[in-house]
Amino acid sequence: MASWFTVMAPLLPELIRAARPIFTRNAEPSQVPKQIAELQDAVLHNDHSIKTVAREMEQTLSALTQASQELETTLHGLRHSQVQLERRLRRANTVAVVAVTAALLAFAVTAYALAR
Repeated sequence: MASWFTVMAPLLPELIRAARPIFTRNAEPSQVPKQIAELQDAVLHNDHSIKTVAREMEQTLSALTQASQELETTLHGLRHSQVQLERRLRRANTVAVVAVTAALLAFAVTAYALAR
């Protein structure tokens, strides 16, 4: 709901202005044709405004759809990179453990050899 409102907020003044036409206030029967003409003009203006808003909303939805697809592609790439980095980190940890073990073993052998 909030995202819809942010898209429509800039268009609300125009919609309100288009939905509230100024009619002839006189109630005389001779003014009826003029009032009908004003109503027809208001309907045509409202129709044009609604079509404009509909086109803009379609463009917005199209842009949002494209952005979501790009985001999905980016997320997929990031997940793949994360998996590869985690694999490399595990290998590095394994190599570090083997190196520390070899160093401790070499230190112990050296200390034993020096002690004899």
